[in-house]
Amino acid sequence: MLPQLTSYFKAKELLPAEFSLRLFSPGRINIIGEHTDYTGGLVMPAAINKGIEFYARSIPGSTLRLHAVDLAAQYELPLPVTAKTGTLWVDYLAGVVEQYQQLGHTIPGMEIIFGGDVPRGSGMSSSAALEGGMAFLLNQQLRAGLTRPQLAQLCQRSSNNFIGIPSGIMDQFASLNGTATGPIMLSCHSLEITAVNANLTGYSWLLVNSMVSHELTGSEYPDRVRQCKEALDIIRQQFPEVTYLSAASSEQLESVVAKMSPVTQKRATHVISENQRVRAAARALAEGNAAQMGQLLNQTHQSLRDNFEVSCAEVDFLQAQASKMPSGAVAGSRIMGGGFGGCTINLVKTQALTGLKERLSASYDQAYGLTPEFYDVVISNGTQLL
Repeated sequence: MLPQLTSYFKAKELLPAEFSLRLFSPGRINIIGEHTDYTGGLVMPAAINKGIEFYARSIPGSTLRLHAVDLAAQYELPLPVTAKTGTLWVDYLAGVVEQYQQLGHTIPGMEIIFGGDVPRGSGMSSSAALEGGMAFLLNQQLRAGLTRPQLAQLCQRSSNNFIGIPSGIMDQFASLNGTATGPIMLSCHSLEITAVNANLTGYSWLLVNSMVSHELTGSEYPDRVRQCKEALDIIRQQFPEVTYLSAASSEQLESVVAKMSPVTQKRATHVISENQRVRAAARALAEGNAAQMGQLLNQTHQSLRDNFEVSCAEVDFLQAQASKMPSGAVAGSRIMGGGFGGCTINLVKTQALTGLKERLSASYDQAYGLTPEFYDVVISNGTQLL
């Protein structure tokens, strides 16, 4: 049990064994394939060993008694759910409940205690861990029989239709379906999965948190979704067989680029080139080619910064400093997640980890007066019962 949950149970004089349903819902990293999931693209995510633990038990009545340990917050959610509450962490859970109601299920009264170690706003998708954990929990409690891919689709519908974020399916899918054997290459159009071997001898994955937070409920994320749709609409005027943006080729984009605004062109350029990079990354990892993998990470960062415009000065600084490490200590680095803050993901020679952390800590403090946090993450299984 995570330390804060242990303290909470002791303070409340509760025993975890009193809670019949206990599970762990992980956060995720995305090695490459960023801002392509909502265009039906290829992504390469993995569940990690940081996440949220849930403890649940039945209670009388028609209420969900929710305890968010990390926030030191509680909420009594009346059942059935009919509308948003206006409290975001509650609404992530309420949206999942509402989806089960749409499937015809009656949600029983429950007490649910949860807490975790996924830093919010870091790009490791604490929201997907929250949604996926709740969906898995209710699937068990209701004996609903949904598969893990179906649970991911349910969570995406909740985000899109209840929360109002036009997100793709990658985050929830990775959290629920990840495996400890390595990341997966996921087609967000077909949900087809290809296993990827990412064991690069002598290298480690390091996340560096810029400590700059972002909220995807602002206009930036919906704007990118809309701009990608605009690009698809223009491409389809000449190539109607292209049913989603990630299916378009560079040649098709080039033939219609004169009809696009400069912004729309840049968004489409990122999406199409990023899908090509994901395929190249799968080959590089299969060959154990860390140098090539690193170049692809750097190219993705440049595209997210210049074409998709979702980076920020602090993250660009961390990426640039990592890239300047001597003797090829860092193969590559890029912004990870929704953007406008969060983490960089870095492919680092294991023996150089300490040196990189020291360099980034000193230079980032000098430049921005901020101290980055570092996470050595381990690729792990998806949501699981405890």
